[in-house]
Amino acid sequence: MATIDKAAIAWSIGIVAVAVGIALTGAGGQNLGAPTSAPAAPAMETSEDPYADVTAKVKETAPEKTLKSGWERLTSSQDPGVGHETHQLAIILPPSDKVYSGSLSYDASEPIQLVTLHGPLASGEDNGQAIWTPDGTTKFALTFVDPAKARGDWDFAGNALAVHTMNPTPFIVDYKVDYTEKAMSETVATATIDSIQDPGVGHETHQLAIILPPSSDVYSGILAYSASEPIQLVSLDGPISADQKPEKTWTPDGETIFALTFVDPKTAMGTWEFSGNALAVHTMNPTQFTVSYSVSATTTPGKAMAAPAAPAGPQTVTVIVPAGTSVPGCEETDECYLPPSVTINVGDTVMWDNVDTAAHTVTSGTPADGPDGEFDSSLLMGGAQFEVTFDESGSYDYFCMVHPWMVGEVQVN
Repeated sequence: MATIDKAAIAWSIGIVAVAVGIALTGAGGQNLGAPTSAPAAPAMETSEDPYADVTAKVKETAPEKTLKSGWERLTSSQDPGVGHETHQLAIILPPSDKVYSGSLSYDASEPIQLVTLHGPLASGEDNGQAIWTPDGTTKFALTFVDPAKARGDWDFAGNALAVHTMNPTPFIVDYKVDYTEKAMSETVATATIDSIQDPGVGHETHQLAIILPPSSDVYSGILAYSASEPIQLVSLDGPISADQKPEKTWTPDGETIFALTFVDPKTAMGTWEFSGNALAVHTMNPTQFTVSYSVSATTTPGKAMAAPAAPAGPQTVTVIVPAGTSVPGCEETDECYLPPSVTINVGDTVMWDNVDTAAHTVTSGTPADGPDGEFDSSLLMGGAQFEVTFDESGSYDYFCMVHPWMVGEVQVN
């Protein structure tokens, strides 16, 4: 605990003692004649702190906080960014033509925001992302994270690293940063790209921006991004063998299957520590988006694919109809059926288990075109199951006729 200056304390006590003495002297000198009723002084409302001077004096004379071993200290200065003239910025890693990635620990004198930059951007690449520029011409895409606290940790990637406030007064930040600075390569990059139509089967109305393409090696690292709209984060693992049954899958052709890791932070800016055989960002919207990013990844040889085992016999795969799907919302994360897409072999069975309290249907077809007559559960009450054995290969879409936002798919090999 910091030691408070004894002189400041004595000065404060002296003020109080003088005030008390004056009060006592005044009481002793009063006329002891007939008491009179003096009008009460009106109460005064004030927002001023009566001890502000004392507090300021204590702050001025308090010793500086001890700096932790291995940490550094910075005092912020005016943010040089155009439009940020009333903000404060402390630059920890200056702009570089390489990519920084690592971990930042910070302890500031007030809550701060965390910043990485990506760029500089080429002409025309600023297409809706958050932008920072020192001169109006040289532009960087901006990843801006506001944890609303003064101390914490952050895994980051970018061409520059800083901490920031939107206040005009300087702040002090103690920090420790463990990082690498890597030259550009196939797995280390800063770039801006536009999305394309998702080539995945059943994803034809979605948009996808591929950052690290499918590989037999496993990528792992840090991604920082700044997009023109909120995006989802995607990594793929595989291709997987036919006997594997992950919860979520993605396939470009109905035959090559990847296990899908899908994260929806519901934000256009952020960072993600990832691992997988491919890395992308995605939306469920049909319109193109733009994303600027910095990625720093390493690769390790992937495990050799085991030869698919010969099927031991017909299998049964369970699809859950989750609780709460009778109201819209599950379609935003593609979780109205779990999993929403399953891949099976001819002769296998899919069993739908309704764990919701509401009744649903499992009806082949689509909400737009209606039932196609392949199968229909009719009303499937809460706690009931429905099974279909698939004897022909193909792709089978299905939906709930009561709640048409609920859609799923069965791929039969």
